[in-house]
Amino acid sequence: MSRRNKNLQAKEVFGLIVDGQTESWYIQQLKTQEKDIFVDLQPKLPQKKKIKDLYELVDELEKKEYSKIFWIVDFDTIIKNSKKSGKGKQTELDDFIGYYNKLSISKKVIIIINNPCLEYWFLQHFTETSKYFSNYKELEKNLKRHIKGYEKTQNFYFNCNGRKGIYSLLKPNLKTAILNSKKLKKFTFNDADVKKYEIGMSEMYKLFEELKICQSA
Repeated sequence: MSRRNKNLQAKEVFGLIVDGQTESWYIQQLKTQEKDIFVDLQPKLPQKKKIKDLYELVDELEKKEYSKIFWIVDFDTIIKNSKKSGKGKQTELDDFIGYYNKLSISKKVIIIINNPCLEYWFLQHFTETSKYFSNYKELEKNLKRHIKGYEKTQNFYFNCNGRKGIYSLLKPNLKTAILNSKKLKKFTFNDADVKKYEIGMSEMYKLFEELKICQSA
């Protein structure tokens, strides 16, 4: 289909619910640089970031005119908060398992888990690893071997790579990241034992497959 014919059609609208600013900055650059994507990605960065609040936002958006809704989750926070819960008490992991199973029957909602965080997806662009890091700080040293001077700041995200930004920097290795991420273990949400979720993973490839970016990967 020609670009001219595409422009005569209404854009699909994909909603994204993200945990933090880094995901939002990354998606903003994806929108800007992927000129042939015929969708309007609308990142939602909630003021409240408790799992219950994020789930309620997903549930609210599902009732609206979105073609798809992506919920991008940093799983390290869920593990950390769940470990703080007293023995026998309801944990954040318990809550998330319930939400995940409710949303899994939806044809519109796609849950994307990064464990520990978005930077694990970035790391997959450069190396095939399944190593588990409990948080970003543990992962940071490994990532900086590949992305010199990496910082979780807006200035770095938009001005690195000769001011082309983080998405442009990573894009040449996108197929590698998709292939590496697909090889990682996936969660099966049928057990509330926190230890069973201490594995490295990124499901960001789901977003790129849905948007038909790097279909041949």
